Amino acid sequence: MTFFDRFTAPHLIGAHRGFRAYRPENTLSAFTASLGRSHFIEIDVQLTKDAIPVVFHDQTLKRTTDAPFLAKKLGLSSLKINAWDLSQIKELDVGSWFLVTDPFATLAAGLVSPDDIQAQLPQRIMTLAEMLGWALRHKMPVNVEIKDQKGTKFDRNVVSIILNVIQVSGAAAQVLISSFNHDYLFQCKALAPHISVAVLQSEPHPPELIRYLQAIGASAYHPADAITDTALIRMLRPAGFGINVYTVNDRQRQRQLFADGATAVITDYPDLP
Repeated sequence: MTFFDRFTAPHLIGAHRGFRAYRPENTLSAFTASLGRSHFIEIDVQLTKDAIPVVFHDQTLKRTTDAPFLAKKLGLSSLKINAWDLSQIKELDVGSWFLVTDPFATLAAGLVSPDDIQAQLPQRIMTLAEMLGWALRHKMPVNVEIKDQKGTKFDRNVVSIILNVIQVSGAAAQVLISSFNHDYLFQCKALAPHISVAVLQSEPHPPELIRYLQAIGASAYHPADAITDTALIRMLRPAGFGINVYTVNDRQRQRQLFADGATAVITDYPDLP
């Protein structure tokens, strides 16, 4: 059984970092806003200094937190997430930046109320364990993207750390693991063969793609929209692989991908078709 066997809908919507066009990405507010609008949520996982998996996209805290203002107070000189321990991370507000930058211009367009965002502040960075606990309560499947830890002290054990949290949480059956670091996916299948994995790819496809996916033990391929065409989808689906395309915010393009046979689209504007 794979991650995809739980779904009966022929076309799946994945909420990219939650409903990030309307709420601060990778936060409880974005995940909550995705309920009823998506079939699964895609999240990103990094490690803190004390090796705690947290739900966060960037390698640094600069873009989406108030870390630049709190670093001096906390005696920290680096904004890299792996230079902060969990207790320090939990002091950060990861929601206010949305009001300042309006990343998708949804505030300016009147699609999102600033008062609604303000009422939910402060938003805190969630641990992976917290997010999976929430997902279990809401019966929401989760695509966990392991961010590349090359060049850090965690590169060798990030997979085992994250798998341990997933196993302890009891959420393994509703988790799909993906990564641009395909070595991590090999490790996942070796350590936890019952958990589905998906190959993320932004560059040209690996040669002999079907054999490559089979060698990893992947259940799915996650290509960027720019490298996805009808021929790719119609090659992979008969071979037994799901194909989930990111990041697709245009509704017409979504319809075309589904018509071609794509399993899912991952989007910043989740809304069930």
